Amino acid sequence: MSHDHSVVRHIRSQESDTAVDVDVVPYGTSKNRLASKYLWLSLLVALIPLIGFASLYDSYFSQLVTRLTEEQLATRVAATQNEFRVFIRERKFELLALADQFDNPNLFVPSGRQKISSELESLLRLQVDARSVYGVVFFDEKGEVVWTFPEERQAALTGLESISEFEGTELIGPSPFSIEQPSGVVLRIAEHLAPRSGRKGSIGFFLRFNSLTEILQGLDQGTAFRVLLQAGDGQAYDVVGQPVTMTKVATQRFSLLPGWSLLVMQDRELVMSPVERMRYWLIILMIFTVAGLFWLHMSISRRLNRQVESLIDSVEKVAQGNLETPVANVQGVEMLRLRQAIERMRRQLKTFIRSTLAIERQATLGQLAAGLAHDIRNPLTTIRTTVAALARRETNPENKEMMGLVEEEIDRVNDVLENLLNFARPRDPLASKIDAKELLNGIVALVGASARNQSIELRVTCASSLAFWADEGHVRQVLMNLLLNALEAMSVQGRLIQLDACQKGDEVALSVCDDGQGMPEDILAHIMEPFYTTKSAGTGLGLAICNTLIKSNGGRMSIDSIKGKGTTVTVFLPVAKAQE
Repeated sequence: MSHDHSVVRHIRSQESDTAVDVDVVPYGTSKNRLASKYLWLSLLVALIPLIGFASLYDSYFSQLVTRLTEEQLATRVAATQNEFRVFIRERKFELLALADQFDNPNLFVPSGRQKISSELESLLRLQVDARSVYGVVFFDEKGEVVWTFPEERQAALTGLESISEFEGTELIGPSPFSIEQPSGVVLRIAEHLAPRSGRKGSIGFFLRFNSLTEILQGLDQGTAFRVLLQAGDGQAYDVVGQPVTMTKVATQRFSLLPGWSLLVMQDRELVMSPVERMRYWLIILMIFTVAGLFWLHMSISRRLNRQVESLIDSVEKVAQGNLETPVANVQGVEMLRLRQAIERMRRQLKTFIRSTLAIERQATLGQLAAGLAHDIRNPLTTIRTTVAALARRETNPENKEMMGLVEEEIDRVNDVLENLLNFARPRDPLASKIDAKELLNGIVALVGASARNQSIELRVTCASSLAFWADEGHVRQVLMNLLLNALEAMSVQGRLIQLDACQKGDEVALSVCDDGQGMPEDILAHIMEPFYTTKSAGTGLGLAICNTLIKSNGGRMSIDSIKGKGTTVTVFLPVAKAQE
């Protein structure tokens, strides 16, 4: 983070050097403030309703007649008719698809409810979860109801008498309306379509009656005319599904289905409003319009000022080097777009700084590694050769053991240098097609003995034909490192390590999952950073090298861990077919 702030300070210093000639106007003292402009605009807009209301008074009746012409009404009715029939057709197709699953004749008997499998019961439960379906009804070959799903819906099927046919379906009902029991209709396949090979019954939907009446809401204009639905039982219902007593003769009647009609009744009392009342409301409306505009100006101007000030504060935080705090949320289309633009700028600047630091860190480590390799390896080689020669001549066992320890420590220093070189300057990958299952089985064979000594089970799950495109040496090194880390993490708890390989889109996901002790979030956030380690004897380069090798092969690596439950490391590499 100190590097981030230093880069930000460097950028800000350059900006301050180039911006000395810009005049900065304080936001609170500007005469061209947006809220002030909005005040004059709102006063100008206040005159428009006054002129509009005056012309509205003269043209009110002509506009009303135009709105209620037969052509417009016919267009709305046609749309309602089409929507009503489409609703029935959609339920018909769902019913046919459901009926294909129930081809056992033993299901169409009173005891059929106990004979359905758990899969069919789940299918029925999924069907009745739909908003328009109360339940599913099963009929015997005589058309009698034998059972319903759910069972409590069977009591609501009493009183269903009227039957209407439409495109191979039968619409039965609706059921009598009551406060305790909602009305419904039964939709089932007609008798000449119901018989199938071996089937001795039929199936139907118990539909919510309000689903049919709600279709009329788009046509019901309460200020001019009223729309009712006349069902197959001859009773008229309003748009919420309640029965209505007809006190007037319908102005027009339109057919929806055989036996189902759409009734339109025009209310002339609502159309012909008194002229005197119009004048009164016109004056009141003008007064409230002017008062409302002033109130709207005051509320919006205060709200706009708060949002602009919050965006200014966020920009100032970014300018001060705080790239972690998101930009404050605002409302309104324009302000939201401005906030999104500032947020993109913050994220891009954060990404740019981090990538720049990563490049600089990689270059620095490369120079450091080269220097260490040149200045340390050659003397170490000479020292190791000398110690080995002295050890061969030494006859004192204690001295010979000490020389052996010196050789081991020299080898450990060489391993550290090798890891540093691999991280700073990894070799270019030699990509080839790799069989995922063969690779995982080979790695498991190498560490199988260590796992058995810890009483840990290694399990591989992979398709035999799965292949990906990468450097086999790099991937083998990465997976071996991950597997050894998992074995070490399970030294306290855990008994299973799962190696999985599967295809996800154009990538192959290789996962190493253990049920060990896991990692807390504060460690997980830095676990792939170089030189970060929680081990007393670790260098902190293992996962960093793995991440570098996977990126050089065109892949990516992710780590998910839960404290006390285990860790899953997933490597994503390109599919072999896509590369070929």
